[in-house]
Amino acid sequence: MLYDVIVVGSGISGLFAALYAKRAGCSVVVITKSNPFRSNSAVASGGMNAVTGQNEHDSVYRHIKDTVGGADGISNEVNVNDMCKEAVNIVRELMEMGVKFDCDANGNIQQRPFGGASANRTCFIADRTGSAIVQTLLMQCRKEGVEILGNHQLLNITKFDDKLSGITLLHREDSHVTAFACKSLVLAGGGFAGIYRGHSTNPQESSGDVIAAALRAGMRLSNLEFVQFHPTTLKNGSLISEAARGEGAYIVDETGMRFTDELQTRDKLSRAILEHIQAGHKVYLDFRHLSSETIETRLPSTQKMALNSAGIDIKTELLEITPSAHYTIGGIWTRGDTSTDIAGIFACGECAATGVHGANRLGGNSLLEAAYFGRIAGVEAARRAKRRDFLPIDFSQVNKEYRRINLILDADSHFNINAMKKNLGESLFKNVGVYRSEESLIDAFEYVHYLMKCQYGLHCVNKERHNNVELSSILEFRNALYVAEAMILSAMKREESRGVHYRTDFLERDDKYYGVSSCVRNLGDGFLRVSFENDILDNFLYKIKSYLKKLKG
Repeated sequence: MLYDVIVVGSGISGLFAALYAKRAGCSVVVITKSNPFRSNSAVASGGMNAVTGQNEHDSVYRHIKDTVGGADGISNEVNVNDMCKEAVNIVRELMEMGVKFDCDANGNIQQRPFGGASANRTCFIADRTGSAIVQTLLMQCRKEGVEILGNHQLLNITKFDDKLSGITLLHREDSHVTAFACKSLVLAGGGFAGIYRGHSTNPQESSGDVIAAALRAGMRLSNLEFVQFHPTTLKNGSLISEAARGEGAYIVDETGMRFTDELQTRDKLSRAILEHIQAGHKVYLDFRHLSSETIETRLPSTQKMALNSAGIDIKTELLEITPSAHYTIGGIWTRGDTSTDIAGIFACGECAATGVHGANRLGGNSLLEAAYFGRIAGVEAARRAKRRDFLPIDFSQVNKEYRRINLILDADSHFNINAMKKNLGESLFKNVGVYRSEESLIDAFEYVHYLMKCQYGLHCVNKERHNNVELSSILEFRNALYVAEAMILSAMKREESRGVHYRTDFLERDDKYYGVSSCVRNLGDGFLRVSFENDILDNFLYKIKSYLKKLKG
């Protein structure tokens, strides 16, 4: 198949990218591993930050200041400024498409408080904001002729003379390997918090597939050590949205004592809750003082989640919580226009490191970031596609993937994939979790390398080729190990505490050595290198080069 622009990922960033590339006159397909509604965007509950002008106590300047402050010293302030300024236009555009943000009797968008924000600026649709936005964007994409192709799993990026030519895919329905050619590629496949299995709000398929593929293709990764833990989740990892605290729920222990500020940033709140748990307490969300109307109209999904997952009626009972891995701040290194190290490849959303979150993301900023950079990625991918021709796909690469899939399917398995995924999640939560140290990181690194040796003994017990879930799971696990190794190495090298990266052996922030982003490079033969780099010069030279290309027409 031939497409001008291929978008991998069906969350808000991917759908916006596809929509804008299509509007620019390109043939566009969105590739998604399963159902589009299984994206992390679709289950994001709380809302989208924007200064709408309705609150005289808020301003774009304050939004920028809060975002930079929450990022703990390493945000890309240019990107933050541009994103915050454009936020209100994104909200208006979504409303024009049909997204019905909650409004008051006068038609003004209602906004709730979120952690780290100095004003009420989070626009919402009850506590199902992400789902409503994704549904609207999907409808708009289909209306405008974007092709949505489900049940296809990204395997690798193909190159010809070190230039993008396309991607290889696993058609999960029949386990067939195929290749699609493209002129531009947008990677928007989400993060990797699912590798913390048993301690994550993400599904286990959030294994960093696109991030691993980017690293194998020779692209830089950045800031992988910054994994954000959501402070309020159930023991099974089910997310209790920040909307709960935004609407006034308290955090208490078994004595009923409120021991922390519910609306501080997520990094600080997660540490406060975990420290209290480790001291022998239980921690709960308390909704009992809220009115039935508030719970039923503002928090219906939370009420349903608590009842179905924990058997708790939040109107009358306390809901026990714990922190879980939720959002991966780092990802594929990008410039402000979402371009990456390989010409023609763009990245946006959770799989990309755009610099707006720095070392800690503010709630309500991720949906905004996805929409803002998704739009840019679509425009830039279309512009690039119009300037170049298709390159041939090297089918020796496709054949290599075909043989790999057949080997996983046909050989005898020596290990249990589910046990290995669970053990990896336990190790990462214990050693690369809310707290980490050199000793714990070494333990995690050694265990990941042990699993890497075992992975070649993982094969499908079920040899059926039709919708073989086990095959897909093994491929995800291999990607998870590769990304986990890069994450642990980055955490080892950053010998300081900053944002969500909290080292018990380096408690202070160190701006002299670590006041910049980390970068991971694939040196080949299984070797990764971590460095700390200021990319101002790279961005400056790239802008000059891009400007000269535009002058040439």
